[in-house]
Amino acid sequence: MPRVSVIILNWDGLALLRDCLKSVRAQDFDDFETIVVDNGSRDGSPEMVREEFPEVTLLEEATNRGYSRGNNIGLDAASGELTVLLNNDAELAPDFLGRVVAAADLDPDFGMFATRILMFDRREVFDSTGLLIYPDGICRSRGWLEKDVGQYDQPDEVLAPNGCAAAYRRAMLEDVGNFDENYFAYLEDLDLAFRGQLRGWKCRYVPDAVVYHKKSMTSGYHSAFKAYHVERNRIWNAIKLLPLRLLLLSPLYTFARYSAQAFATASGRGVSSKFARDYSRSELLVILVKAYASALRRLPEVWHQRKEIQGRRRMGALAVYLLMRRYRLPLGELAFKD
Repeated sequence: MPRVSVIILNWDGLALLRDCLKSVRAQDFDDFETIVVDNGSRDGSPEMVREEFPEVTLLEEATNRGYSRGNNIGLDAASGELTVLLNNDAELAPDFLGRVVAAADLDPDFGMFATRILMFDRREVFDSTGLLIYPDGICRSRGWLEKDVGQYDQPDEVLAPNGCAAAYRRAMLEDVGNFDENYFAYLEDLDLAFRGQLRGWKCRYVPDAVVYHKKSMTSGYHSAFKAYHVERNRIWNAIKLLPLRLLLLSPLYTFARYSAQAFATASGRGVSSKFARDYSRSELLVILVKAYASALRRLPEVWHQRKEIQGRRRMGALAVYLLMRRYRLPLGELAFKD
């Protein structure tokens, strides 16, 4: 049985996948298996994997099953003690796996491992060093777009790994379950990690496990698809994960976020201003209405999930508040940072 299972999800990303697999093959740690889950690609990706990477286990789906379901298929097939999930637009430094394994060996209480993710074309700029959470269930990466001046050089505890390049201990996944497949894509990494935190599994940031990321090459960074799923899924995150008092207050935080994002858009700053260049106000309203409608249709099921998750948590309410305070995403950063 291999020590590590590397799972790569792919959808019509032949060139990206080839480069990703080359970086996995070049690792100086060799006790691992590689699994590619192909989400119904029509660009020759499966054929390329079979021809050029015969050591890889290829699992083919007929259609695009999304990030959550696709990775769950890989997790069900994996046999390693540790599982590393990679986007197909990520490339690894040669010592990446060895660094993650060394970090996992330090303390069995750490069930998750966040890695040092840098921009592929600007390698002095951070993509992610873990996730931060805003009190309405949305998240963003710690260190996003910051220039690397040594501020994230030390190993530390963080809230959650970014799903672009995340490692999970099998024991944690067996305890809390895999990804929620209803999310399809976006924010499912926060949901899984927060469920782990509530059960007492901590997340370690591994600064010397380096990844280079070609950001949002599959779905687009400022897309209606992403905006819809982020808004819908953050509602589910809030319902499932937040302490009751904070859940009741979360609409106020959402109103504050909308207000700040509207101001940022008017002043030409932040992600929302870039989204507004491609979509009208009426199109944005339609996206929000669809997101809320989809989220609320599953309210009874999500509320049942909440009762199960909250009933099994090992953290007291005060500890959860302190956790969220420690890893809180500031409103100004959320609204005004690109």
